[in-house]
Amino acid sequence: MFRALLRRPEARLFFIISVLFFICIHSIDAFLAPMMINQGMEPQVMGIIMGASGLATLLIRFPLGIVSDVVKSRKIFIQFALVLPIIAWPLAWLEPNAITLYLAKAADGVTAATWVLYNILFIRYFDQKDAPAAVAFLALAGPLGVFLGNCIGGLLIHYFANNIAFFVSCVSALVALFLTTRIRDVHDPVKAPTLKACIAGARLQLADRSVWLIGILATIVILVPFATRDTLTPIYAEQLGARAGILTLLSNIHLIFYALAIALCSSVFYQRLGLVKTAVLGIVLQVISTFGIPFTSNLYLIYLLQALAGFSFGMAFAAFMSLSVVNTTADEQSTRMGLFQTIYSCGMFAGPVIMGVMMQHINLSSGYLFIAALSIVAAIATPLSVRWVYSRKTPATAELSLNSSLAPARDQ
Repeated sequence: MFRALLRRPEARLFFIISVLFFICIHSIDAFLAPMMINQGMEPQVMGIIMGASGLATLLIRFPLGIVSDVVKSRKIFIQFALVLPIIAWPLAWLEPNAITLYLAKAADGVTAATWVLYNILFIRYFDQKDAPAAVAFLALAGPLGVFLGNCIGGLLIHYFANNIAFFVSCVSALVALFLTTRIRDVHDPVKAPTLKACIAGARLQLADRSVWLIGILATIVILVPFATRDTLTPIYAEQLGARAGILTLLSNIHLIFYALAIALCSSVFYQRLGLVKTAVLGIVLQVISTFGIPFTSNLYLIYLLQALAGFSFGMAFAAFMSLSVVNTTADEQSTRMGLFQTIYSCGMFAGPVIMGVMMQHINLSSGYLFIAALSIVAAIATPLSVRWVYSRKTPATAELSLNSSLAPARDQ
């Protein structure tokens, strides 16, 4: 199926744009935290800067989904978002200080908030029966883009000055922006919903306690990699003597095992464990990987724990993504997913900020221990919360949720 999709020129072009999108928003993440610490910035300032992208995504993602549904034009929003890092990262290169770096990371966050529009626009190029394959195909752009961004950024930092890596985000966004002029902005065949109707749907989801509860638990899950993989672990590895190549490897190890876990979820973990046990097991493994790092100075063991961290995050996060749309109608799923993504964006912001404060006022190890303790709470709360959420549904729906999609499948 993927080969058939690649035969379409517009699909190939859009996939390339999507890869450039991920290079743009993630190419500097593995290196920025230790870079700022080495330049003399206070840890809590570093944490605020690292969390800027999460905060921007948190503020933009939900309203952007509503407005784009009303306007029925996704291309213009995608293009505008790509302009921001083109401007922001050269400014950070010219004058690398806390303000310019914060603005650059915030620009990445606004750009990242448009990813849902990429998915919606891409599937409009295909028949409805091909939509699942199209979404799965486009999802490959994420791991590929982050991997290439890490490698390009690592090579530039290794052979040139650290700040030169800022241009990876800028150049990839510029190329992506140019290529978007060659794609079609395909509109839905049905009439666009009114703003009033979209707001009414949003209010309905905002009043649903279940999406908030699942979203808060997912916030803890996503807080872990943003606090450790992107903030604490690069700093700790550099303290142990790691250079840019090692930081690239650490980030890519996490990425590869994250992708592996995602691939195994629906075919293995969901079938054998069910959604809830998959989520709980993933969180427990997150605890182990987080707790272990500050108690070793062996880089090879840190590689192993980083692999476990990526795999466990993939398990837990995929399960919560699935739980967020269980027992929702097709009309509700878009708004519900937008709200769910907005809620868990809090973790992308809070993780680095909390770690920066703890590093400055306590020590680096305390950050790992705090994250591990928070994950233990999430592991205990997840099964209780999911049962409470679905016990509030109608009896038939609750039974379906808990005994079918959420329970372990019997051996075939």
